[in-house]
Formats: sequence, C-alpha cells, structure tokens
Amino acid sequence: MTPEPRRVDQFILHVAVAANTIGLGVIIALLADLQDAYDLPTAGLGLVAGVAFITAFIGYIWFSRYADRGHAKTMLIVGSLTGALALVMAAYARGLWTLVLARAGLGFAEGAFVPAARRVVLDWSPDRPGEVLGRIMAASVAGFALGPVIGAVLADSFGLRVPFLVPAALLLMAVPVVARLRAPEPVPIREERCLFSLLGNRLVLAGVALGFVEFATFGSFDAIWARLLTDLGASTVFIGVSFTVMALPLVLLASRFGRLVDRRSPILVAGLGMIAVAPAIFAYGWLAVPVALGAAGIAHAVGSAALAPAAASLVAQGSPPDMVARGQGLLEAVGFLAAAAAALPTGWAYETMGRGPWFTMLSGLCLVAFAVAWCLMRVQEDAVSGRQERSHLGSS
Repeated sequence: MTPEPRRVDQFILHVAVAANTIGLGVIIALLADLQDAYDLPTAGLGLVAGVAFITAFIGYIWFSRYADRGHAKTMLIVGSLTGALALVMAAYARGLWTLVLARAGLGFAEGAFVPAARRVVLDWSPDRPGEVLGRIMAASVAGFALGPVIGAVLADSFGLRVPFLVPAALLLMAVPVVARLRAPEPVPIREERCLFSLLGNRLVLAGVALGFVEFATFGSFDAIWARLLTDLGASTVFIGVSFTVMALPLVLLASRFGRLVDRRSPILVAGLGMIAVAPAIFAYGWLAVPVALGAAGIAHAVGSAALAPAAASLVAQGSPPDMVARGQGLLEAVGFLAAAAAALPTGWAYETMGRGPWFTMLSGLCLVAFAVAWCLMRVQEDAVSGRQERSHLGSS
C-alpha cells in the first residue's frame, strides 16, 4: 500500500479527473447546436452520444489490468493526451462522422483515465472505499458539470470551435501535473484470470447491476436532453446551466453518501438512491415545462449520488487484491455498455414512439435492477452467516 499522500497530491489528482471530463459535458450540451450547424439527422445524435460509451467499454476492458500492474500513472497521462486530441478533432469537425470519431476518442480517454485514478485512491485509502471512490466520482461529475456551462457561454460568444479548444488546453496542462503523483506499486498476480470471472462474486455482480441501470438512464438522458429542451423552447444557455445545476447534487453528495456506505450498508444507500431515481426517470417522459424537467433532473442526480458509491464499493469489496482496478474497470465497462444500449435508440424512440413510453420503460428497469442487487446481497449475507455459524460450531 502506498503511504497516505499529501493533501496537495490528492487535490491534484481530483482536479485532473475533473479536467478529463469537461470535454464530455461540452459536446453533449452543444449537440442540438451542432445538429443545426452541420445538418445532422436526429437519429445521429444517439450515435454521437453512444459511440463514446462503446469505446469507453473497450478501454475499460482492455486498459484496467495495467493499473493493477504498476502503470496507473502512464494511463493517467495517456488518457489526458487522448482526450485533448479528440477535443481538437471535435473543434474542427464538419460532419457527423468526424464528430463520431472525436466522441469515440473521448471514450478511449475515459477508459484509460478512470480505472487508473480509482486504483490510485483505493491504494491510498483501502479502508474507506465508499468515501474515496465517491470523491473521485464527485470530481468527475464536477468536470462534466462545468463542461456544459463552458460550452454554452463560449459558443454564444465565440462560436462552436472555442468550447472544444479550451478543455483540450486544460487536459494538456494536466499532463505534467499527474506525472508527479505517487502511483501504486504493482500487485503480484496469483493467476491470470478473465476479467468477467469477477462476476462470479455476488458482491461484484450486485454492484454491476446497480451500475448498469445508473449508466443506462444517463445514456438515454445524454442523447436527448438538449434536443428535448430545445423543442420545448429552452435556450442554449438554459440547457448548459441545466446540466450544471443537475450535476451539483452529485458533486456535493457523492462522497457523503460514500461515507454512509462505509458506515452502514451499500444496499441501504442504493435503496435510498433508487427512491429518487425511478420517479425522476418516469417524469422525463411526461413533463413538458423545462423548469419542471430540471427539477426531475436534480432528483435523478441526488439518487445517482447514492447509487454510484454504493455500486463501486460493492465491486471493490468483492474484487481480489490483484484485480481491484480491473473490478472498477468492469463496473465502468458494463455501465458504458448499458449507456450505449440506451443512448443509441433514444433518438429513434423520441421520433417514433415518443419519450413517454421510452422513459417509463427505463424507470421500470431501475426497479428491476435494484431488486436483483438486493437479492444478491441477501444471498451473500446468508452465505457469510452460514459460514460463521459452521465455524462457531466447529470450534465448539
């Protein structure tokens, strides 16, 4: 275990995490403007939003193992450089496929950066997984929350190119910063195992089930939010600000819920989150006033602030020592696959069946996923209790 770092090192890592996600928020907030500027089909919005989830899935599956093998710092640097290059490409895009390629690059950057950052903080504080992972998530969401505001304000003043170049510059500035961090030592590998073998652990499977539904709801949200609010008469600035306001609960509450996860039960905290998430997703399908939709978004964010650290903590607890980063990579990979599966058809669903049936279906999926996670946790608790009882009887 790496010694507890200086506060400045912890601060630097979290700022770098935020810088890495600003670009994602910029491109999502400007989707409707990019569609109007480059005459993109509405169905193509789902492709632009969803392709990053697919490439992030590939990145998480492929890169996360290297964070366990002592290459976390290299992954942080490569993720920052890849994200900067993708944003420059988006700035000079002139059509759908260039935007798709740029968004794909942002997904690869995410797949390299996030598991490395999580591996670093878990190595710094292994006895507080919920809290430290919640803090990393808060930093990530803070960057994403700043992205739409930066994008909306800069696009309004300087056009559609500058909003992408500014976060690209921030990512380049982050490279020498993360290069000085103390990274964890490689963990000896007991045996080479498939990443998906982790799903044989009930704790990991429960966390993945919660992560699946959390990402699926945000994937669908990302793909259509700007188009929906534009159709309801909202301005670009309102759309950008709405992203930020709705992200604030995640920024402010994720680490607090993480501490509650460490003190109580992950499934209890996840249940509290689901009480907010499922009704909010349902409301997306039926509310017709932008401000009311924003209020539903805030409830969605509060619920996700509880779900995210609960899911990550479950996966961290269920992963063996030599697969900690791979466990977090698996969680994010499955989540991004879920986000892609939800984002890709959302534009089509919006145009054909309407948003009401689509978001009603997603709301039901939330409840099913929580029920699966709860059952897995109960089975795990019963198994542990049974082992303890047998051990007690044997010692007697």
